[in-house]
Amino acid sequence: MKISRRLILAFALGAFPLYLAIVGALLVRYGARDRAEKADAIIVFGARVHAGGRASPILRARTRRAFELWERGLAPKIVCTGGGGDFAPAEAIVSRKLLESWGVPQSAILVDDKSVSTRENARNAAALLPRGARVIAVSEPFHLWRCARDCARFSLAPFPSPDVAGWNALRVQSRCFYAAREAVVVTRDFIFDGGE
Repeated sequence: MKISRRLILAFALGAFPLYLAIVGALLVRYGARDRAEKADAIIVFGARVHAGGRASPILRARTRRAFELWERGLAPKIVCTGGGGDFAPAEAIVSRKLLESWGVPQSAILVDDKSVSTRENARNAAALLPRGARVIAVSEPFHLWRCARDCARFSLAPFPSPDVAGWNALRVQSRCFYAAREAVVVTRDFIFDGGE
């Protein structure tokens, strides 16, 4: 029996959403577990800044999570990452200002205000820390697998810690979108970076 190209294409297109749902769910499941432990620094992975220099709810929640971990004494330093987006100032600057308003001294905050991707967040944070530093990576559950992978890529020892408050505050449709989008990014990286 001859199988037409159209049938194969239809099957592939039909299976792709299921693939994204499964991979997205696995990424969220991985990231939902808090692995935070004593470390050299906490990394806040960047997120959008709104008009007027206001932190997006996700950036605010990530920063708050990092503050809570710092306040518990799990690390002496917090690295704020994230460059400029649609609105100034840079994500890292907005994150730093939040931390300072909550009582974190300037001496405890390191800033990378140039990075524009998760990989650059990790690379630039690594440049601010000793090689092999133990770091608590803070982001939403869907994003933490990639955060941990990229930290390890730049010789950091990562301990992922989810921003559960920010994640739970998102609508279900937004959570599904973010998880599916992350599945696409991880798949793209696997194909073009050879799984690294």
